[in-house]
Amino acid sequence: MKRVLFRKVLFSYLIITAVLFIALEIYLSRVVRSNYISRLEESLLIQSRLIEEEIPRLPGSNLDDFCGKYKEKTGARVTIIDGTGRVIGDSDEVSEKMDNHSDRPEIKEALINKTGSSIRMSSTLHKKFFYFAIALGGNPERGFLRLSVPLHDLETAISDIRMRIAAASLIALLAAILIGLFQTGRITRSIEEITRFSAEIKSGDFRSRLFLKEKGELGELAKNINDMAQELKIRLEFSQKEQHKMEEILKNMSDGLMLTDVEGRIFLCNPAVKRFFGIDYDLEGRTLMETLRNVELMDVLAETVNKKETVSQEIMIAHPKEIYLLATAVPFNYPPESEKISGIVLSFHDVTRLKKLEDVRKDFVANVSHEIKTPVTAIKGFAETLLEGALDDRENAVKFLLTIKNHSERLNSLVEDLLTLSRIELGDIKIKKTAVDLDDVTDTVFTTLKNKAAAKGLQLIKDVPSDLHEIIADRNRLIQILLNLVDNGIKFTERGEVTVQVKSEKLKVKSKEKDADPSPVTRHSSPGDFIEISVSDTGVGIPHHHIPRLGERFYRVDRSRSRELGGTGLGLAIVKHLVKAHGWELRVESTPGRGTAVKIIIPA
Repeated sequence: MKRVLFRKVLFSYLIITAVLFIALEIYLSRVVRSNYISRLEESLLIQSRLIEEEIPRLPGSNLDDFCGKYKEKTGARVTIIDGTGRVIGDSDEVSEKMDNHSDRPEIKEALINKTGSSIRMSSTLHKKFFYFAIALGGNPERGFLRLSVPLHDLETAISDIRMRIAAASLIALLAAILIGLFQTGRITRSIEEITRFSAEIKSGDFRSRLFLKEKGELGELAKNINDMAQELKIRLEFSQKEQHKMEEILKNMSDGLMLTDVEGRIFLCNPAVKRFFGIDYDLEGRTLMETLRNVELMDVLAETVNKKETVSQEIMIAHPKEIYLLATAVPFNYPPESEKISGIVLSFHDVTRLKKLEDVRKDFVANVSHEIKTPVTAIKGFAETLLEGALDDRENAVKFLLTIKNHSERLNSLVEDLLTLSRIELGDIKIKKTAVDLDDVTDTVFTTLKNKAAAKGLQLIKDVPSDLHEIIADRNRLIQILLNLVDNGIKFTERGEVTVQVKSEKLKVKSKEKDADPSPVTRHSSPGDFIEISVSDTGVGIPHHHIPRLGERFYRVDRSRSRELGGTGLGLAIVKHLVKAHGWELRVESTPGRGTAVKIIIPA
């Protein structure tokens, strides 16, 4: 880990320490210099007062010698100046050769304040001196006494003090660096531990803990971070559980659910929507128009946005298969107090089954009405004819009565088939399975229908192997199944034969897309041995598009011909339900003009 923080803290610490020590050195140097000058000034004042008392009063006295004498005693250069600024005595130079000193700063100050001082370069000795002057007797007109000392000693002393301060500062700085290194190292190590721990928390590892030896604020910070990590772990786990629940709910919903904005851009979509519309790619981030391409759905969305209220509409999907969906669009606002619509929640409920049931109900009512109306109308018409006088016509009366009898039998047969179908669906007819001889059952069916087949010149062929003649089934219901199938074969075959064949084969598993069976049966999902009972004919056959609807009540391929042959349209529906009640499967295969084969698949 790069110790950037350590370097930054240490560098800042060193800069602050260095600045403080430099400021201290400057301050101490100035204080020492000021104190030294102040003491020097006091010393020179005392010396000046003493020398002033010894100055000769007689005119013509050699003051240069006097000044030289006191320089030896005081070590300071002594200069005596008269009131006009003329030098009349000096310890270092011949006074007569010296310039007028009335313009010297110290003399000017003494002229006003009785004493004066200055630091400057000497014009005669070319050295830096401290000059101190007093007015003789306190009267500037009498003249001035000036003492001057070189500042070399002062500079030497100050340099010495600076060296000592620098040495002390260096020692202190080194100590500060060592202390700073130690303290900064401790702090940065603690911060690095906190950083490492926070990185682990960020990556999702909540098992680690943060332990710091530091007390005080850092220790409290570590404790708070540990507590925060635990609380975050609990909250995150709860959030993940809730999210997982929502994902599972959305994924396993039978209804489609989608979230879009007001422009139709999809934010969320569950798998049911893709299944309904036959889509195998992600919809998130795309628009309804470019993905679902359903005009009715876009109209629902637009109406919801315009009206700002829930809108429901039934839509039809043609691809990949024809289904009917109830699309409901609900606007929502976020935040809730906002008046502007934030998005639309679209739900899709599959109503295909209800639609088909409604169509079946309508067809059933229409078909029952039509089937009953024909015989009732015929019975009523012939009865009225008989009542109006045809009863006395013996030849025609008998014919009319036979017609009434045939229509009443047809009506009775229709009612019985409806009752049978209803009882099967309600479970009133119980399937009692026993060992059944297929050879005997087939003979019973053929015996019942042989006259009907002979009347049309048809052959009834039985193909039941000896090793497959026995199965477990309800004998009476199996006879009813075969009677209906063989009877249908006879009705719709003009020449040839009707064959009942039994064989054992392997069930082939077919893919849903390529080998989807159009017949109205449910296929096994796993392979295995099975027995197949097939009733085939050489009749007119059934067009391919009619096969999926075979087994519906009153459904006929050729309505007029079926009714002429005496069919109620319920025979195959009864067969379908009886086969299902046995736990078997039904498959219809047909080729127009070549015949039809109805196969019953019995798991072995």
